[in-house]
Amino acid sequence: MTPKMLYMRKTPIQSAAILYLLTAGFVLFPTEWAGKLFTHDPVLAPMLGLGIVRMAFCLIMVALALHMGIRNVWGVQRGAWRTLPLLLPALIVAVNNLPIIALANGTAVVTGSAAYILAFVLECAGVGMFEEVAFRAVIFPFVLGRTGTGKRGRFWGVILSSAMFGLLHLVNLLGGFSGGVFLQVGYSFLIGSMLAICMFRGAGVWTCAFVHAVFNFCGNLISSERGLGIGAFSDVWCLEEILLTAAVGVAAIVYFVFLLYRSKPDAADRFAVYPPDREGEQDMPHAQP
Repeated sequence: MTPKMLYMRKTPIQSAAILYLLTAGFVLFPTEWAGKLFTHDPVLAPMLGLGIVRMAFCLIMVALALHMGIRNVWGVQRGAWRTLPLLLPALIVAVNNLPIIALANGTAVVTGSAAYILAFVLECAGVGMFEEVAFRAVIFPFVLGRTGTGKRGRFWGVILSSAMFGLLHLVNLLGGFSGGVFLQVGYSFLIGSMLAICMFRGAGVWTCAFVHAVFNFCGNLISSERGLGIGAFSDVWCLEEILLTAAVGVAAIVYFVFLLYRSKPDAADRFAVYPPDREGEQDMPHAQP
């Protein structure tokens, strides 16, 4: 595909803001109607619809990325395979979102049918793919194009793009005020930061989408609203689960901050969207901003 929107590269931050608003519009787009094309089950239709529509919007974001000349964000970059084991803690964080102790104790139980669970897998895959392409494959490269990939710039790039990701979840307040939405904003920022660091290491957006989907699946598998499981809040968040989650969370924060600090900028320089007058910097010896 021949890039036709290279003018977006002239103003990385403004372009990132425009793409952010576009992403917000996609998130607010109604989805249940797509599920009702296949079933009128009141639980199944919303999950199917969300998965189908998010996948469609993911394809649109991929097309936009290609037209804007964004490159080296899709697969694991050449030479980055040997660093993938360094990113395994991201998958551990995602799996830990499952209420492991409550399931082991029997105080939480998976009760959903195969159809419900498969629809939920589709939902998690669609949401993970769309959000990772939008934020880690499109918005993050534009933000890095402004902040740079030096030790100071990379931290600002991760923080700004992840803050945008976290704040997007405030749209859930449109369904009614809930303190849980602000909690969601907080952990979305942390997960977004972790996945942005994985991108910085050259992991590729589909790797990030897989981790994102696993995180969503594990975190919502015990959901009575989706007809998937049974487990009271007090049972799921028992003392042992809280301590385990806190230990994994703190260890992950320390690990990924250190990993970002120690990483070389080479992989990120290959996909950061620099303005035209800075394009040559990717091939020059790197200097910190």
